[in-house]
Amino acid sequence: MLFEATNLEYRYTDGTPGLQGMSFAIQAGDRVAILGANGSGKSTLLRVLDGLIFPSSGLLTFRDKPVTELSLKASAFNQEFRQSVGFVFQNADAQLFNATVQEEVGFGPRQLGLSEAEVHGRVSDVLGFLGIQHLAERPPFRLSGGEKRKVAIASVLSMNPEVLIFDEPFLGLDPRSQSWLVRTLEQLQAAGKTTIVATHTLDTVPKIADKAFVLSESHELVCVDAVSAVLADKQLLMAANLIEAPTMAVVH
Repeated sequence: MLFEATNLEYRYTDGTPGLQGMSFAIQAGDRVAILGANGSGKSTLLRVLDGLIFPSSGLLTFRDKPVTELSLKASAFNQEFRQSVGFVFQNADAQLFNATVQEEVGFGPRQLGLSEAEVHGRVSDVLGFLGIQHLAERPPFRLSGGEKRKVAIASVLSMNPEVLIFDEPFLGLDPRSQSWLVRTLEQLQAAGKTTIVATHTLDTVPKIADKAFVLSESHELVCVDAVSAVLADKQLLMAANLIEAPTMAVVH
């Protein structure tokens, strides 16, 4: 099993619950959509899966090894985990900090200790795959929102992770960029990547996921099922505040 969670709980420093009693499993090659209204805990769950924050109680394992603050201090597991799991943040500006796109995309591979020739090869391959070679010498802060999103994805792909985690990747994208991102996800999935995508953009979900996790506004995992079954369950979607209840016709 790639990820397994048992009774995950997360509380913020003021005691407010972020996640409540979540248990689930994610296997290699799964295409998972995390669905929930704003504030339901989607981003918190993704950050736990990426080892950026740690559960207040319960257990998360990656390939049967506990993911904890202590376990990630062990250099061997830290390197295995960080190389295997890549995270694309909702806000690309939180992820981009180098002087040029080329340096940004090469940063991760350099941290892995790859030679400059290998770094250059990875940067070239990833920029070509995403069709953004023309941005190589540009400073990230001068890019458009959609371009920044592409560079953020490139900086993760250059690490060649097995698992790709995306937090609301369709947010703020125009229709053409959304279509580009769907095609890119499909290509990555066809190459065997495990993808975990948090979104409330329901019309894209059937294209990018087979399995859906639905989070309630009380921060609980209320459903794990096939995407087709979840999207057909209007009561579930209304209860999770993912769709509006139908308006009643006024009878005169």
